[in-house]
Amino acid sequence: MRRSFNTTGPCDPARHYMLPPVARLPDMAPFIEEQLYFVLHAPRQTGKTTAMRAFAEALRTQGVAACWATVEVAQGIDDTAAAEPLWIEALHHGSTHQLDEAQQAPAPAGFLGAPAGGRLHAYLRAWAAGLSVPLVLLIDEADLISGPAMVSFWRQLRDGFTDRGVGRFPTSVALIGVRALRDYPVQRKDGPVIDPGSMFNFAAASLTLRQYSPAEVAGLLGQHTEETGQAFTPEAVAELARITDGQPFLVNALADLCVTALVPDRAAPVTAAHVDQARARLADARTPHLDSFARRLRAPAAAPVIQATILGDAPLELAGHTDAVAELIDRGLLRRGPDGVEPANPIYAELIVHTLTLNVQANLAPPWWPWTTPSGGLDMPALLEAFRQWWRENADVLDMQVPYTPEAVAHLALCGFLQRVVNGGGRVHREFAAGRGAMDLLISYGPDRFAIELKRVRSRDRLETVVERGAAQLGRYLDTVGLDMGWLVVFDVRPDRSWEERLRSRELEVGGKRVVVLGA
Repeated sequence: MRRSFNTTGPCDPARHYMLPPVARLPDMAPFIEEQLYFVLHAPRQTGKTTAMRAFAEALRTQGVAACWATVEVAQGIDDTAAAEPLWIEALHHGSTHQLDEAQQAPAPAGFLGAPAGGRLHAYLRAWAAGLSVPLVLLIDEADLISGPAMVSFWRQLRDGFTDRGVGRFPTSVALIGVRALRDYPVQRKDGPVIDPGSMFNFAAASLTLRQYSPAEVAGLLGQHTEETGQAFTPEAVAELARITDGQPFLVNALADLCVTALVPDRAAPVTAAHVDQARARLADARTPHLDSFARRLRAPAAAPVIQATILGDAPLELAGHTDAVAELIDRGLLRRGPDGVEPANPIYAELIVHTLTLNVQANLAPPWWPWTTPSGGLDMPALLEAFRQWWRENADVLDMQVPYTPEAVAHLALCGFLQRVVNGGGRVHREFAAGRGAMDLLISYGPDRFAIELKRVRSRDRLETVVERGAAQLGRYLDTVGLDMGWLVVFDVRPDRSWEERLRSRELEVGGKRVVVLGA
């Protein structure tokens, strides 16, 4: 059976192209040697389960009774009495599939009749008592336990931690999930935050799994070439690594689209153009991974952070949302860049805007103006003028179509407008980050490229200051992308400005570059 690029569930070396699973893990040997408890977190579909199962297997070859188990079945069950038997059953199930009979966990039945809140502790103590080697547990999906059940889970582990050792209690426990330790859910679904007291203070560290390096991306794609003879050109490999920044799901998803849908002929190479086509298809796909991405963007806690990132707000604007920023980074949607918080990779930057502008694109009528030149190119002046008129007519109703990020409506409206026109014939590349102060757009259409910078004027801002700074930023961006002219679109959102005042336009010269300033 030929192997394939995996986009669902753990990797199987017999069925999937895969890299050495333990290579991306941090060095966890000291934690096992020193008998410590710790957390390993990383975004979904990045290889946590595959890596930690391989780590458990490696420990077993060293004489350790290492067991990987998942407690996903207890997701959403806040009641300890109901959740506790599920944890015990999961550990028993994991041990019967991975350990020799003499090392397997005891049958759960003898422990489930005891009072709730101590059964897990008693079960683990009894399991360890029957062993003459260290017992190490790698518990997956641990952050899906919540509320009082989570508090009980941690407290029972803490109680055993103080007496851990061979024959007494698991010597090391790793809790695996999406969340870092600080974000573990100790809040009732319908009530106040529960005070966990000191229940976390025995966990030695909160570790994470790194992304693929460019060399590892090349190595993964090279496995397909070795098995099928189909090559990825060097440009395709570099582009795939760049736009994914090594995010494992994205790497596999794009590669799979390339070799199954776009270039099924194994005699034909995969080029950078194919990678770009796969990127466009992935943006429209409704995979569970991307659906989860979209839901996270619309979460009330996430929306202010995403809005500030789109608008390029100063880091101070995020001061009241530090927990939300940390969670979005832990979940892999954002990262800390040189300018501030930014999308974790170019594909996620595109998906953020794509997700938040779907309503705008769906409600746009077909283009009603001559937006192409006689030679078939993109008439950018005509396109932007048409947008300004459309924006004037629709600005008041667009708030209802982009409810999650109200202050970013203007930016998203122009992005949606451009995407609807350019789709099929070109591409809109976006750069934005909190602290950047603006959103940069680079539109590619055939052989032509157009640079646009978006700024806003708020009540506390001076128009001339915003224009001056925006023109300087656009000048630097034009230098970066190698163009001689660009457009600075300034959204004046001050409530006392008439449309006649907002829609004024002019031209500037900045460092030998032509800058067209369009008010909106």
